[in-house]
Amino acid sequence: METQTKKSGNKLVIYTLFATTAILWGMSFLWTKVALAELEVVELLAVRWTLAAALFGVLIACRVIKVNFKGKSRKYLLIGAFVQPCLYALLETWGVDYTTSSVSSIFIAVIPLVVVILDALVFRAKVSKKTTFAIILAFSGVVVSVALAPDFAVGGRMIGYLCLILAVLAGGVYSIFANKVGQEYSPIEFTFTMAIMASVWFNALSLIQGNGFDAYAVTFSGGEIAFAVIMLGVGCSFGAYLMYNYTLSRLPAELASCIQANSTTAIGVIAGIALGGDTWGWYTVLGLGMTIAGVVISSFDVE
Repeated sequence: METQTKKSGNKLVIYTLFATTAILWGMSFLWTKVALAELEVVELLAVRWTLAAALFGVLIACRVIKVNFKGKSRKYLLIGAFVQPCLYALLETWGVDYTTSSVSSIFIAVIPLVVVILDALVFRAKVSKKTTFAIILAFSGVVVSVALAPDFAVGGRMIGYLCLILAVLAGGVYSIFANKVGQEYSPIEFTFTMAIMASVWFNALSLIQGNGFDAYAVTFSGGEIAFAVIMLGVGCSFGAYLMYNYTLSRLPAELASCIQANSTTAIGVIAGIALGGDTWGWYTVLGLGMTIAGVVISSFDVE
């Protein structure tokens, strides 16, 4: 009886974390659009991840949280932390900048299917006919939502679509590595490593581009941009990734990314349309439905 209660409690915690993470990441596409009105992509990422790293530093210094890297393999840790967020965040933010928050949300929903494909290619996992159908259905949903939009232009937004495709690939690789890292490192240790690497990486890129540190002054000048960047840094980079890394350490990568992608996509599309003024129509609803249906069908094969 005690074991059953404990399992139920664990499930309640996990799904509460999923819901909170979905809200934060779903809104992140809209907050990114707001911040990019005044900041360059690399500037935004530098400030965002520096906020997360600084918060970790304060909490560790005050002994609120603890990290221990002694005697642990760093191979998967460093690769996973570089793929996400150093590569993924850059590609996703460029994608949002060149397209819309709702379109970006639908693209990101394909990540769980990329995890399935990578498992099949790299780890020789068997892919059933049902999963193959799910992959085709979900990808078709992305095509419908993007290609049938009235403002679709092969030239104009092609860079954004390409960035989002590469971001999806990076997200799939990250989910697999995160699951392996979670077997040795705590979610706090993994997320802390991500924040430090991303802060150094994006600040270095910003300095190389000649931006200096003006982004920090612009960010904290107040208004919508301050709120957007703080929510991205503290809410998404610190809180959401911490919660997601925890769920990845407790569930199979395919299942965790499936649940997260579905909920995040739905919230991202709704937020983009309702609050961001994104254009939409029957093609958006149909494409979103096809993508989510494909991801859900693929999850039925995950034990």
